[in-house]
Amino acid sequence: MKLYLNKTSPYARLVMVVAHEKGLTGKIELAWTDPWASSSELLAANPFSKVPTLLTDDGLPIVDSICICDYLDEVGGGLRLIPPRGSDRLRTLRKYGLGRGLIDAAFGVTIERRFHDAGGELALADRWLASVARALEAFEGDKALLSSNGTVDLGDLAISVGLSYAEFRLPEVKWRSSLPNLSGWFDPLDARPSMRLTAPE
Repeated sequence: MKLYLNKTSPYARLVMVVAHEKGLTGKIELAWTDPWASSSELLAANPFSKVPTLLTDDGLPIVDSICICDYLDEVGGGLRLIPPRGSDRLRTLRKYGLGRGLIDAAFGVTIERRFHDAGGELALADRWLASVARALEAFEGDKALLSSNGTVDLGDLAISVGLSYAEFRLPEVKWRSSLPNLSGWFDPLDARPSMRLTAPE
């Protein structure tokens, strides 16, 4: 398999976290890519010029991080990160949706700030930043979200990647000091080898 990725993309990081959790890192060739450069190689696999993009061993490209995570969960070893059915699946999907929403909002702020015209308004960035703050406050008081049955699923990993990305890119969002429940939930997840080995630099 070949994975096109970028070192700071939270979407690519989530895929790499899953690859580590599923014992697949030795089977994946990493192709470090700047998606903004729109290289012909990446475009041949993904016309949207986005990372992550995975080429399977059969040469079939898979785009979008959730699709790649689902595929790796299927072919990798160990317990399933996306339960196949029942209440565990519903709980995982709920957490994944919240984690993906956090990633999307934090990423949106970052991109809007990076590419806006000097002196222009940042209405979208301000809106997304406010949604990050609201989400983190909601997570803090969500006992169902922060409970654990001793296993880790894709929802936990998505939220963890989102929290880490917010901390990395949005230093004004000082959630660790103000949200002790969320911080206490996050710390053991952040200490997992899959998270440590994929931390952004």
